[in-house]
Amino acid sequence: MRFGRIATAVLMLVLAATATADAHEFKPAWGYAFIDDQPFNEPGPGGAELPATQVFPRGAIRDTLKDNKDVRLTVQAFTAGNATPVHTYRVDEGDFVNVPIDRRLDHVGGIAQVRFTFCRFNPSNGAIEVCEPALTIGRPPPPPPAPPADRDGDGAPETIDCWDTNATVYPGAPEIPGNGIDDDCAGGDAPGRLSAVIKHEWKNHNRRTRARELLISEAPPGARVEVRCKGKRCPFKRRATTINRKGEVDLRRKFLRMRLRPKLTIEVRLTQPNSIGRVWRFRTQREGTPPMKRLCLPPGRDKPTRC
Repeated sequence: MRFGRIATAVLMLVLAATATADAHEFKPAWGYAFIDDQPFNEPGPGGAELPATQVFPRGAIRDTLKDNKDVRLTVQAFTAGNATPVHTYRVDEGDFVNVPIDRRLDHVGGIAQVRFTFCRFNPSNGAIEVCEPALTIGRPPPPPPAPPADRDGDGAPETIDCWDTNATVYPGAPEIPGNGIDDDCAGGDAPGRLSAVIKHEWKNHNRRTRARELLISEAPPGARVEVRCKGKRCPFKRRATTINRKGEVDLRRKFLRMRLRPKLTIEVRLTQPNSIGRVWRFRTQREGTPPMKRLCLPPGRDKPTRC
């Protein structure tokens, strides 16, 4: 008996030494088996994942007692959600020989898991005497997709970053109006406000108003200026010009040398693409200087609003 226990222990050590690094062991008193824990990959360290239709059970079994009984490993392969195996095979051993169980299985409907059952049986009548708890190995879930790249390291991946090579541009970044850049990836650059200074001086005589000075300065060169007149007997309806290279334009010299009747509205509009325009509105009256009202003109609109 002592010799038998020593021999059994030696056999188990030999088999364990031949097992792969990732293995499950069955070690009852009557037998020994090891099962590769990665049947859904090719053999060897870092083996490639097998196609969804394949599984490759690997390992070996061996009887470890001289008692006229044999050991059996039953391997079953299953599709997802199906209790009926699509493949079943058995490996028996009773001569104290290391018998491999390796067999590559394929099923067109896919193989989701494989089950290993290690039992002791009577070879004379096939009666199963005892079995170890079955081992079931499922196909590993696919690895998560790699996160999208963030080339500028601003925390916003390229899938949502409208300029992924500029770390100052990303969703939620401070938007700088009028810089020509969609800083916050909201769909376009926020319009900036045009800057300009208007100098005006009026003279009222005999119920007529005349501009002595109407000069726009410190404005963006090339910006559009439009002068509108509303009311009865306006000398014109609309006249337009542009800001010169110095950033100014003399509107009196261009348009308003004439005397204006009372109750006319003179509107000076300064606009530029993707900018909030400036509007200066004057109302002529019978006596006194026309009062001025400052308004803003959002891009794409014709009606001025409060600033």
